[in-house]
Amino acid sequence: MKLEHLSGKTIAIMVASGFDENGFIAIQRALMEAGAKLKIVSREAGLTNAWNGTGWGMSYPADATLSTALAIDYDGLIIPAGKRHIDTLENEAHAKRVLRAFLREDMPVLLQRDATSMLRLVDGAHDRLHAKSDGAEGAPVIDRRLVTTVAALDVLAELKAFDAAVGSVVNESCAA
Repeated sequence: MKLEHLSGKTIAIMVASGFDENGFIAIQRALMEAGAKLKIVSREAGLTNAWNGTGWGMSYPADATLSTALAIDYDGLIIPAGKRHIDTLENEAHAKRVLRAFLREDMPVLLQRDATSMLRLVDGAHDRLHAKSDGAEGAPVIDRRLVTTVAALDVLAELKAFDAAVGSVVNESCAA
């Protein structure tokens, strides 16, 4: 898969303990192959733990905490699937603040599966076109630079849509 616009870009991946490890690894691998810099922004300082489907997975070092993260420091935001971590992020004021800043400034955002529920927490964002469980299975839904999916795909078609969203801001400046 060719992700031509992500090379050299700094992409924040927002997590709390309990994010889907398989989806995270697929995103991490694709972004590394594209030459992007993936930064883990977590509620937890130090290490954050993944969920591997049946139990706790590996621990990953956080590059920044949500309490200190600013959208302006990144070129895009990804919130991966994982009900456990979304339940935590929905109650985290800093997660809402960061997501709100990305959406307000129309910066590239990818929300996978459970993460689409985060839109209801941001004023005006729930009305934006986004993937819903009754929508087309697996097809990414694109609304300007917001990309959402109801399923984390094996082929990561949503990353192609996210790459296009990143490419659409190449010659623009975004503040946060």
